Amino acid sequence: MPLLLVMLVALIASAINAFAGGGTFLTFPALTGLAGLSEKVANMTSTLGIWPGTAASVVAARSDFRRIPRSILIGYGLTSLIGGGLGSVLLLVTSAQTFRLVVPWLLAAATIIFACSKPIARWAGRQHGDRSLKWTLFVGFIQFFIAVYGGYFGAGIGVLMLAGLSFAGLEDIRQMNALKVLLGMIINGLASIVFMFGPIDWHYALSMAAAATVGGFLGMKLARRAPQSALRGIILAIGVLLTGIYFYKAYGAG
Repeated sequence: MPLLLVMLVALIASAINAFAGGGTFLTFPALTGLAGLSEKVANMTSTLGIWPGTAASVVAARSDFRRIPRSILIGYGLTSLIGGGLGSVLLLVTSAQTFRLVVPWLLAAATIIFACSKPIARWAGRQHGDRSLKWTLFVGFIQFFIAVYGGYFGAGIGVLMLAGLSFAGLEDIRQMNALKVLLGMIINGLASIVFMFGPIDWHYALSMAAAATVGGFLGMKLARRAPQSALRGIILAIGVLLTGIYFYKAYGAG
């Protein structure tokens, strides 16, 4: 019974990740509560288990990548690869306690930034339409640290990436969402490889992977058809919810 429930959670979480992110908030407590895994094992198992869902979302959104400049795809992809690898290695060798206290503040800032992402994108497009080296490095710097966080823990990484990408001059939410799932696939893909050298619960990871593939593909199909205003509303709601929950967990629960 716990295995079936965890698979259902993985399916829903992958669909949520296709919309905005935050799926880890569902899979992490499911693995610690229902499956009885430790926090560290649960985090690694969750990353590996829902990665196929992110990959399936990338397949579903492949038509949106044609409108994104190749320089952005390659540059941010490489940045995400390096950052995600670093973050996953840090998780293997350090405790998550200190970083957990930072997560609520990071999510709060990201949610506020994303709420203002449309005017930011317009300003970025006007002021930096030539995609100068300085501006590219600035956005890449933001994405690098988001990738480190994603490799380390990753809850709410979708909200963070959408906030960071709002500085890249991409005003179309579907373009931003497609790029978000691609970068998330890169970050969590390398993290999953690193975590294979850690204490993964393969029984749950493989079962979650099957359910996540379905959820990720269907979630992206729904996200691409949803009105932009509705999609932004869902993303902001998830950001606010995650921020409140993580503030309580970090500072109020004890």
